[in-house]
Amino acid sequence: MKCVAYFRTANREDNYTSLLIQMEMIKDFIAQNNWQLDSVYADIGFGIDMNENLHKMVEDAKQGKIDVIIVSDPARISRNPDYLSNIFRKLREQNKVHIVTVDNQINTFLNNNIL
Repeated sequence: MKCVAYFRTANREDNYTSLLIQMEMIKDFIAQNNWQLDSVYADIGFGIDMNENLHKMVEDAKQGKIDVIIVSDPARISRNPDYLSNIFRKLREQNKVHIVTVDNQINTFLNNNIL
């Protein structure tokens, strides 16, 4: 299973700390599930246009390079629920990519409903 993590912070002042916290949360989650992390995508900034690596991750998922995406919480992808739901729904329905957030707001292994 190709498992990837996505990290994002909009906080330019303390971006390193924020990314480290997210990374530790996701590493612990992966270890608890006996998964292996294949790769990491990370962005610093805010707004849809700033998330270059998010777009790359979505493209990689569409090309079958990813089986599961792990994120600390849905807001790391977007605070816009329509945008978030659209991305996750397309990846799940069209590409069979599972999405899991460490906070368990989203876990398509347990429930196919996305937001």
